Order: sequence, then C-alpha cells, then structure tokens
Amino acid sequence: MRDIRISRVTAFLVVTVSAAGAFVVGACGSDGEKGETGAVGAPGPAGPVGSTGPIGLPGTPDGGTGALSSACTTPCHTFNGVVDQWRFSNHSHPQQNEIGGGACGNCHALDGIQQRRANVYNVPPDAGVAVGVPNGHISYRAANGATNEISYGGATTIGKIHCSTCHDFNTTNDPHVTGKYTAGSAPVRVPGGVNDTAIVEKSEASATQTTGQSVSYRRGNVCVFCHKSRKDVTFYVGASNTISNYRWGPHEGPVADVYSAKGGYHFAGQTYSSSAHVTDPRMADACVACHMRPVKANGDVPDHTMKPTVEFCRSCHTSYTGSDFDVQGGRTLVRKALTELQTLLDERGLLTRAEAAPYGALDPDAIGDGQFHLDKSRPGSGPGGANQVLDAATAGALYNYFIIARSKDLGVHNPTYTKQLLWDSIKQVSPGNANPTSLPGGRPQ
Repeated sequence: MRDIRISRVTAFLVVTVSAAGAFVVGACGSDGEKGETGAVGAPGPAGPVGSTGPIGLPGTPDGGTGALSSACTTPCHTFNGVVDQWRFSNHSHPQQNEIGGGACGNCHALDGIQQRRANVYNVPPDAGVAVGVPNGHISYRAANGATNEISYGGATTIGKIHCSTCHDFNTTNDPHVTGKYTAGSAPVRVPGGVNDTAIVEKSEASATQTTGQSVSYRRGNVCVFCHKSRKDVTFYVGASNTISNYRWGPHEGPVADVYSAKGGYHFAGQTYSSSAHVTDPRMADACVACHMRPVKANGDVPDHTMKPTVEFCRSCHTSYTGSDFDVQGGRTLVRKALTELQTLLDERGLLTRAEAAPYGALDPDAIGDGQFHLDKSRPGSGPGGANQVLDAATAGALYNYFIIARSKDLGVHNPTYTKQLLWDSIKQVSPGNANPTSLPGGRPQ
C-alpha cells in the first residue's frame, strides 16, 4: 500500500504525517513577509529605585530670572554666616515687644530707622517742630518749654530688629527676590560717607532749641540712631528738677553720648575730652571698628554678633595679656568710681531698684554689686520728701551716673571722658565737695 503524506507549514518547521501515524520533522522553510506592528501593550510594573548619584557642582546665578543657586546663601545663610551671627547678638532678643504709640518704635520697631530717614513721625498738635529727624534726632522742645520725644510714625506693634532695620533692602537688591548676592548690594540705611552725619541729642549750651549735635562716624552713624540717651540734657536738666518717676534720666544704652564726649552733663568751668578710642584714625568707623570686625571665614563680611574681641584691643595695647577688657585696670577703676558715686546718691535718697511705689532705697547688698544699670531714680524721697527739688548740679550728677551705668561698658568706649564725668559728679555730691577717693591723682586729663 502506498504511503500517504500530508504536509503543513508551521513557522519554520515542515511536519509530515505518515499513514502509519509517524511524525517526521522536515527542514525549515524560508522567512515569510514581516507583518504589521501590533498595538502597544499595557505598562509593566515599576522597577526598583536606583542608588543616589553624587552631588553636583554649584550652579551660577541666572541674572535674576528665578532660578536660585548656592550663591544667594553667601554670606548670610551659610553655617556661622550673618544670620547665625545675628542670632547671637542682642539685636535678636525681644525688643520691647509691645511698642504702643509712643517713642519706643523709633528704635525698637522693625522699620524705626526707615521711618525716621523718610522724616515720618508723630508729635502732639501743640508740641512745636522737630528738626533733624532724618539724621536720627528724636528730641524736640514743646511750646511750653518742655523737652519731649517724637512718636514712632509706622504701623509696627511688636519690637523686632532684623536685617532690613539697618539695611536698605528692596525688590532691586534683595537676594530673596533677585536670586543673587554681590558685595555691597545691601547698603546701610544711614549714609556712612566721610561727610555724612548723625545727631546725638545734646544741644549746645547756648542753644534755644533742641537741635542736638552732629557726629560723623561713617558706618557707625547707623548705630548712633538708637544707641543714645534720647534726652537732650541741655534742656532736660534745668535750674530746678523734680524727680517725678523712676524713669527719670537717659534711656538705656546711651553709648553714643559717652563715646562722642558730648552727651553728659557738663559742669561749669570744666573742659571735657576724649581718649584715643575716639581720636585714633583706626576708629573712624567708631562702633563698627570694634564691634563688627571682618570675619575671614565669611569673606571678610563684618561680624554681626557685634561682640568685640580682646584681640583687636591688642593691636594697640600690644603688651596686654589679659583675656577680658580690663586693659590697664581701666574698668576696675571705673567700677570703684561708680560705686563711690552710687553710694553718695543713695545716701541722698535718689536711687532705687523698685519700679512701683513705695520706692525704697537701694538694698545694702546692691551697693557695689556691679549691676549699676539696674538702678533707677527714686521719686518722692530724700530730704525734701515728695516735694524734693534738685538743683542743676545735683540733677546733673545723677544724670551722669545713669549715662555711665546704663552704657554698661565701665568706661571702655571713652575712658577719659567717663572718668572726667565721674570725678566732677562725685565731687559735686560729696560732703564739702571733697575730691573722689576712687580716682587718685587728680582730675583725669
């Protein structure tokens, strides 16, 4: 019987089936034509996450089109940069949190300096005219002859001293807006050129209005706007003075009054001078020269902790090896003189540490404890009781005590002027006008 062969083509194989049922695989046939591409199938499951790649190189500023780079963090937001330094400064502490509508905001408000620079302020309708406000002047003489202070003209209610308080940031130079920072792009609000000035409150003795006196401390001018007495002692201390409240006297931190050798009460017939801390050309920037030394690790940007260093003192006091600021024993000497004056004023019933009636004399433990800045004027006490009236010289001695005590520097800012004020004030309130025992060798020169 003849075999029956049935052929079928499957892929590339030829399968032959014999009549007996045996399968024989034949040779592969040739490729056929390529068919059309089918539809895309559904996505498969996601694969595992790959490892993190290396950190790339810093980018560059794009000219302010929106892409920020690491350049905008320098010198402010780097570790130990300006912002971190500021956090360790007294400016970062609460600044009279409730400003209210009085004079406090002139210094304690975020925009206090900005408002004064713009000549924006408030005074009572019958108060007279304030002058020199854009240069920092605060005091004015009212129509009734009293000296008052302008009121803050902004809207801030919470005290805060921040970058824009001193620096004139706006949409054209703020790195948070432009995406870049270049040296000098954060100008100080108060001009600091050679011929620019700021004003301390004390007017010349011959003045009839509260015009104050100008000082020129370059970059230190901005500091003068706030670190001063706020009282014009020429008009504040009169022929007769009633201590009506415990806040009588200069405001806290009147360093500019002492440093300038202009702000204290000057006794008739005496002359007053300054130390090399003021006259040395290296101190042309005044406050900034000591308190804001360049930080080499931060591109020589000034130190915003504003804490002075003994190392800078040694650039002049080359033989000093101490670790504090008691160079040549100057602070020790001033501390003794302040204690002598404190004791004499307390014996006259003029000092207290209470802030509400009944006001008490200083606790014996307070005499010489070194916390002179805590002392306040004591109203309604002393030989005259509630009606006690102080003559100009006695009130002037009390004022000088506060201006030195509240500077809290123990004479470092201007040693010569500080000791002259102390000598004259102690002598004025000592029995028989005796010379101070704490300042041997005669009146400092």
